[in-house]
Amino acid sequence: MEIMVPHPLVLPDEGLSLEALETAVHAWGLEVQRRALAAAWARQAAVRPPAPCPTCGGTVTTGAGYKARQVETVFGPVRLQRGRRRCQACGTHFQPDAAVLSQAVGAGQCTPALRALAALCGASWPYQQAAQVVGRLRGAPLAAETVRAIVGHAGAAVAAQHQAEAATACAPPAAAPPPVVGPARLDVVVDGAWVRSHDNPEGMELKVGVAHTGSVACGRTRTRLAARRYAATAHGVGRFGPLVTAAITYLHGYDAADATWLGDGAEWVWRLQAATLAATPVLDRWHLRDARRRALRAAVPEQERRAAWSRLLEAHLEVGAVAQAVAVLEELAIQHPHARLTEFAAYLRAQEARIPNYAARRAAGQTIGSGVGEKAVDIVVNRRCKGKRGMKWWRARADGVVALRVAHLNGEWEPRLSRALHA
Repeated sequence: MEIMVPHPLVLPDEGLSLEALETAVHAWGLEVQRRALAAAWARQAAVRPPAPCPTCGGTVTTGAGYKARQVETVFGPVRLQRGRRRCQACGTHFQPDAAVLSQAVGAGQCTPALRALAALCGASWPYQQAAQVVGRLRGAPLAAETVRAIVGHAGAAVAAQHQAEAATACAPPAAAPPPVVGPARLDVVVDGAWVRSHDNPEGMELKVGVAHTGSVACGRTRTRLAARRYAATAHGVGRFGPLVTAAITYLHGYDAADATWLGDGAEWVWRLQAATLAATPVLDRWHLRDARRRALRAAVPEQERRAAWSRLLEAHLEVGAVAQAVAVLEELAIQHPHARLTEFAAYLRAQEARIPNYAARRAAGQTIGSGVGEKAVDIVVNRRCKGKRGMKWWRARADGVVALRVAHLNGEWEPRLSRALHA
């Protein structure tokens, strides 16, 4: 089937700048695509199988004119002609092409390709900005509310896919699984990010985690995670745990020779670790150092007098000597009594099981910080869900957005979105 679309490119008889030429050619190309789609749709009508009457099921019909329907595509609005038929048995008028269109666009007007583009842009930028980008690309405006609705539908569907796979990963196998050679190393880092919320005036925390098997060099000074898997949700630790389990299972992490679980010290982090993975719990070194700095600055404001105590505490904490560090704090509290010193000592006792010999782990090439988790929070949550304009989110909407971003980061955008758009 060959279709010719006569639409010459007409330019003025004067020199144009490259910018003007690019604009003219872009608009011409979009118009060619619109006409081509309309012509191709009309030509395809002859090869589509005949449809029976939706009322009585009769197959003897006669033509009864045409009725157009406008659809929104990635190259702008297109009016597609739909042939009308009249059933000879019951007299019902119907449009066989309506069912074909409904499978693609549903009750709306946007084609699957346009919805996929809008979902990608809406999960990446604020809806108004995303609508401007999509409108610029397709040569016709698209409402920001349309982008919001598309992201909401697709995000909810992708989040449901994640939850279903997580439930499968947490279910006991029907038979013994085949033997698998797991990675030599597995690191799991979990963290949380607070965003403003319509549901809760105090805001809500989005849980984010990343499981990976180590890093490899990708330049002179840069590294990247060799194999990684992200997980995120706005629905609390109850839903987050299975998602992390699914991420670990995907990487065969339960068969890893050495597993480490890193966090910032929040109790939910360690409760989740105990319920999810038999791993070495490690308190992030930066958070430990920051807690020490805050306590000492409050108790000893003078930097010169504080420096010696800081070095002494750092020397003990670097090798995981929590008891010695607490003894130093008790000695310091005699000279400079302050509630922050008592609080920091209690913090050390509570986290003692997660404070390893950082120097030994560093020498062995093992992880001592949760920087990977901080970066995951940044790319999954902060870059989309926070902004200078004070974004506020409904919980379900935020969950859908981070589900879309996780699908993109995990390299599953195309298959997941295709399922979501045709759900």
